[in-house]
Amino acid sequence: MGLKFYKQFFTTKAEVLADIEKNNTWPTTFVSGATEAAPVHWHKDEVHAYIMQGETDFLDAETNKKTMVCAGDKIIVPMGELHAEGAIKDRVVYILALPEPRLPQDFLAMFTPEQRTDT
Repeated sequence: MGLKFYKQFFTTKAEVLADIEKNNTWPTTFVSGATEAAPVHWHKDEVHAYIMQGETDFLDAETNKKTMVCAGDKIIVPMGELHAEGAIKDRVVYILALPEPRLPQDFLAMFTPEQRTDT
């Protein structure tokens, strides 16, 4: 299926919250500080990521293509899709939307490619 990228999808936080409500998902804020690229992984939930500040790239492991993302962009990461967030120079602020609320220890739990058969 692959990652879905929507460049310049929104300009305000109100637009993000309206999209989250339309999709019947649960929002939370997530901040990635300066870091190296994440390893390829997947999540048990579909994740809608709205880039509020900063820039990075995302690797779609299915196509091996990296796509730059910045403030105003939306990314949909389908459940079980192998991907990785790129290196971050400063920080990236996201509003993330999930299909249901999660406990902190379960929120965005990352699973290795080898664990993918457990979906």
